Amino acid sequence: MSAQILDKNVLLKKWDLDTYKIGVKKYPPSKKEKNDYIFFKKDMTFISMSEGKKESGVWMLNTNGAYIMMTNDKRETVKAHIATLTLKDLVLYFDIDEIREVEVHYSSNL
Repeated sequence: MSAQILDKNVLLKKWDLDTYKIGVKKYPPSKKEKNDYIFFKKDMTFISMSEGKKESGVWMLNTNGAYIMMTNDKRETVKAHIATLTLKDLVLYFDIDEIREVEVHYSSNL
């Protein structure tokens, strides 16, 4: 993320999983990921749906490092680097070995 200022308020909404991008190729979510989303709330909690499993927890935005730390109710933490953040688009790289090279594209129609 270049000199763009990260505005926490832009994150505060429901982001629906849109596509995955590996290299230059885009892939649609699988059938079981069709309804996946992340909902960042103002009280610094989140609700997410991943492959039909609902999770909730707390999140923190690091504006200097341009990443979001999400800790679920089981105390599992995941770091998501923000590649793009606009009013309608959120592109994340998750700090997870298997998908580190994958751009995860979310969209919002709010």
